[in-house]
Amino acid sequence: MRIVLSAILAVLFCVNGAAAESANSFAIRNVRVFDGDKFIPRANVIVENGRIAAVGADAAIPPGLPVIDGAGKTLLPGLIDSHVHVFPGAQNDALRFGVTTELDMFDLARDFAHWKAQRLSLARTAQADTWAAGLGVTVPGGAPLGMMRPEMRKTVPTLARAADAKAFVDARAAEGSDYIKVFIEDLSEYGGKRTMPTLSRDEVCAVVAAAHSDRLAAIVHAQAEWAAREAIACGADGLAHMFVDARADASFVALAKSRHVFVETTDDVWAGASGAGLAKALAADPRVAPYLSPFQKQTLQASEAKTFPQFFRNALANTRALHAAGIPLLAGTDAPNPATAHGASLHEELQILVMAGFTPEEALNAATGLPARIFHLGDRGRIAAGCRADLLLVNGNPAKDISDTLDIARIWKNGFAIDRAPAAAERKAAP
Repeated sequence: MRIVLSAILAVLFCVNGAAAESANSFAIRNVRVFDGDKFIPRANVIVENGRIAAVGADAAIPPGLPVIDGAGKTLLPGLIDSHVHVFPGAQNDALRFGVTTELDMFDLARDFAHWKAQRLSLARTAQADTWAAGLGVTVPGGAPLGMMRPEMRKTVPTLARAADAKAFVDARAAEGSDYIKVFIEDLSEYGGKRTMPTLSRDEVCAVVAAAHSDRLAAIVHAQAEWAAREAIACGADGLAHMFVDARADASFVALAKSRHVFVETTDDVWAGASGAGLAKALAADPRVAPYLSPFQKQTLQASEAKTFPQFFRNALANTRALHAAGIPLLAGTDAPNPATAHGASLHEELQILVMAGFTPEEALNAATGLPARIFHLGDRGRIAAGCRADLLLVNGNPAKDISDTLDIARIWKNGFAIDRAPAAAERKAAP
């Protein structure tokens, strides 16, 4: 069953919406375009009042419209990170790297009214738009409560029994959650022993059923194969991570495919846990370093313990296997966990997907058109007439070298150009 996640539906086309300031109008001439699904070798792209008015090799540029020369460059839809955790400043950090939409998978802020108003607006903003789960479903003492300060844990409601699942989920829906996040986590993937309490199978199935009755998707945190199987068996719509304690065998691939589940990859987290060094290299990249906030630098340079080298190997193998089977994989980072950062790490995730066998076109689709369709994000994730002008212009050709997405020339949000410099206070504080 495919669950409607938003009141805005746009499966094959983008729709017109709210009025915008007149300043967000311009044209990009003679540019290579990735439209969210495929590359177009050369096109003109016309933006009027924050929306794309026309795309095509022969699209006429209205007289008097500011024109940007796109020769030698590639225009991408604003990127969508399908797994983050928001905090103050996170959406600003994301936007400086062309991530114009973030899908939060657990947060305590629950600023739903602000986020929903912002994503419907075409006004000038310095933040990525946000869809959010808000509070996830877990048990007393379960994940992710152990990562929180004791005083914060007291503010997080938990599920005590399956019979309470409907009331719990209804409360999340009333708060404004766009989908329901569910935690199946006992830490067994870190050494074989179950050292943390987690939801029972009956509780998981009850939560998924309650989410579906509220017409919300259920997305499950499952880092171990057994947990991923349990989530799928209960009817979950998606998995929030690629599991890493084992290699996906034919029976798992068949199960995931038959249940039409999607997976948010978050392979960059597993690269960090495996000590691969990708995050530190990203932080030192001259295309990245000048635009990082102090907190982005801190999380990218966080210690990589090399304690679980098998995790990244398994993540790559499982990503390759599920992708080959046609299971939808969405690019997500799990930022700001160690060795990740909002915005910047999604570009690393694209590179990892290519390492796992994606073509550059498929990797870009996993961060644009595919999540827009699966999460029913309406007028984003594509470059087409009627879509909002959330755009990323890069030097070079990501179809040949996916790392060219880091060579950013311009970013637009709602048609307005974005200043990529961190805020003045952040620049002063940077080491």
